[in-house]
Amino acid sequence: MAHEIVVKTKILQSGTERAMCIGIDNGKINAVEKYLDGERELHFEDYLALPGGVDIHTHMREPGMTQKEDFYTGTKAAAFGGTTTILDMPNTIPSVKNELALRDKLDIIKNKANVDFGLFGQLSDIDNISGMTNLAIGFKLYMSETTGASGTIKTPLEHLLNSDALAGKVVTVHAEDPRMFADDTCDNLHRHNLIRNMKAEFMALRRILAVDAPVKLNLAHLTTAESIDQVKAKRASFEITPHHLLLHDASKIDAMGKVNPPLRKKAISERLFKTLKTGRAIIASDHAPHTLEEKSVDFKDAPSGLPGVETRLPLMLALANKGIIRYIHVQDMCCTLPAELFGLKKGKIETGYDADLAFYDANNMVKIEAENLHSKCGWTPFEGHHAIFPKGVMLRGQMIIRGGELAIEKSGKFLK
Repeated sequence: MAHEIVVKTKILQSGTERAMCIGIDNGKINAVEKYLDGERELHFEDYLALPGGVDIHTHMREPGMTQKEDFYTGTKAAAFGGTTTILDMPNTIPSVKNELALRDKLDIIKNKANVDFGLFGQLSDIDNISGMTNLAIGFKLYMSETTGASGTIKTPLEHLLNSDALAGKVVTVHAEDPRMFADDTCDNLHRHNLIRNMKAEFMALRRILAVDAPVKLNLAHLTTAESIDQVKAKRASFEITPHHLLLHDASKIDAMGKVNPPLRKKAISERLFKTLKTGRAIIASDHAPHTLEEKSVDFKDAPSGLPGVETRLPLMLALANKGIIRYIHVQDMCCTLPAELFGLKKGKIETGYDADLAFYDANNMVKIEAENLHSKCGWTPFEGHHAIFPKGVMLRGQMIIRGGELAIEKSGKFLK
């Protein structure tokens, strides 16, 4: 039979590039074969197709902070970076701590998204959980203060995580123990690292991993190999960010590198590559933009957070091009594993999955320049780093990025 669309391209099978045809009907992949017939053919024979990226940790800043980013610009940036699904965190203004705030946020953003999206609810009060479960794709627990979140938990952790409404749900945890923070002047990246130190991360992990609860724990933005070993021992999932891999506390980026948890010493960040080479981590951007003006004040007054949704996958592909990691592991960590954690039919080029695809010239490595990116914030901590950006991006069978342009606007769907 002839499929609605047949894409001729190269895909990864068992880690090897193979020339294949992808048959698409009604926005779904219906066949992956050597030869297929289609009513319409798309020719990407010279490109490597990966599943659309799935970024499970973003802060699109809407509502309440749209001078930094909004849902339209943030999801546009995601699309240009080969990411077709984003999950957005709840520390907006107001915080998404109850059903009303969640529904209000959805009403504001639902017709603005350029990629598919899900929304997190924030955990603080056990009485507000059940009202959010039908809409929230997951829940976020802040164990310390960070931008837009107080870190105040009104219900004891053991009681909170054992709420019947949370059973089987993903709970993503920002794990820093403020009791371990040092009392010092935060006037540079090195000092920021010493204040919000590695012990604060380790002790928070010890506390949260000791809780016996029927939830899917996911530990966000881990910064050390020791933290990862601690989480692996409990068989929980975890995220690593590109900035904690590729930047460090001696990077010459001043407050543009101020983020929570902080950038660590170079030797610490380099040890994360051991995990990266296994392909078993989730790479999440923790895209958290601020304006240049906000970042240009004295370091101690600058807000924490940096943009990264557009550069997440391209940075990882450049590492693969250089032989530091494998392309199949990029696919696993940026597409497959994050989709599997949330039960999404995305992240794989297989029958029955959404036809979300991004096409790359794996040899076309460029240097990142902020002026070529699409976030409203207008800057990047990765200026000058190597990256491989997609030449085309498909969302549920429709080309949304083509010829360097956003071909179809606001076609993203809400994922419960």
